[in-house]
Amino acid sequence: MKKTGSEQKTTGEPLARVRLQADVAKQRVRIAKDELKRARKRLKEAKREAKRARKLAAAARKAWKRARRAQKDGSRKAVASKAARLRTSGVACAVADAQPLPGALP
Repeated sequence: MKKTGSEQKTTGEPLARVRLQADVAKQRVRIAKDELKRARKRLKEAKREAKRARKLAAAARKAWKRARRAQKDGSRKAVASKAARLRTSGVACAVADAQPLPGALP
């Protein structure tokens, strides 16, 4: 049977709508790909930033440990230098040569 003009128009209209929907779907796919690409870039940048932060934290820990060690060594050196000063002044020698107290073990 031959189709009339109105029937042909209705078959053409859904075709245009389907084509339009396909174009919209292509746009959505393109947008999703762009978003995925941007998300990957953000992830890479976040990883780089985390790596930088870890490096800075390690450097700060090392500096703190060095300072603490220097402070401890400095106090030990101060005690050692004080003993050396006493030895050179003769105070330590006089204390070492002193007679033990009576009743004390030799």
